[in-house]
Amino acid sequence: MTNLCPNCGSGQVSKREYGRKIGCAIGTAAGAAAGASGMLAGSEAGAALGVIGGPAGMVLGGIAGAIFGGLLGGSVGCSAGSKAGETFDGTLVDNYRCLACGHSFSEHD
Repeated sequence: MTNLCPNCGSGQVSKREYGRKIGCAIGTAAGAAAGASGMLAGSEAGAALGVIGGPAGMVLGGIAGAIFGGLLGGSVGCSAGSKAGETFDGTLVDNYRCLACGHSFSEHD
């Protein structure tokens, strides 16, 4: 669906998506922080699985588990924050900007 500028009728419209971008950033930070608290459990699980490889396997398994915990938390947080931001973009802010005349508007204008 192409949005037309309600001011000048131009089809040269861009989506700003500030809410989605900010939500993703906040969600990533929060998810990574939550993932960091889960890193201990991840490193313990990785070390337990790495026992098969001896001491080096335990160390590498622990490090891999900790990294995986942080990455998983960050990606889940980004996804949740992005969805929340999309709701914000769609209802509360002027999410579209006309490239021809500079007018900002929402989808409902």
